Formats: sequence, C-alpha cells, structure tokens
Amino acid sequence: MADPGRVLVASLFGCVFFGYAAINCLVFYRRNRQRASEFSGNPQVEAIVRSPRYSWTFWVTGLIGVVGFLVASWRLLFALSAILHGPR
Repeated sequence: MADPGRVLVASLFGCVFFGYAAINCLVFYRRNRQRASEFSGNPQVEAIVRSPRYSWTFWVTGLIGVVGFLVASWRLLFALSAILHGPR
C-alpha cells in the first residue's frame, strides 16, 4: 500500500486540477457560445465554434474533469482516514 501522505498530496492536486478543468469547460463553453457572433469576421473560427464537435469536445472534457474530481476526492477521503486512524 502507498504511503498515505503521498496519496493525500496527489489526491489534493487531483481535486484542484480536475475541478478546475470541469469548471473551466463549463465556463468557456457558455462564454464562447454567447460570443459566437463576435467571430463573424473570421469564418474559420466561427465554423469551429458552431461545429457540433466543439460542443461534444467540451462536454467530454468536462465529464472527464468531473469523474477525475470524484475519484481524487474519494482517494483524498481515504488518505485522510488512513492518516487520522492509523497506528498510534
């Protein structure tokens, strides 16, 4: 079994980064959809933003962020439990 201190630190970083990724995807998806009319001067960028693949890419990335956050938070709880209830 891995050292609970290392698992705690890794899980904490995982929670921060996966949580940031999930929130970031939702914020950028909404913001870029609202600002799609501003991209009318550049038809290539407008085509990317209005593409159905653009939406799916954000949703899949956000889902990966949410799942990663859930796994990291469970590992964080288990590491804290191991540290607090470890051998004395």
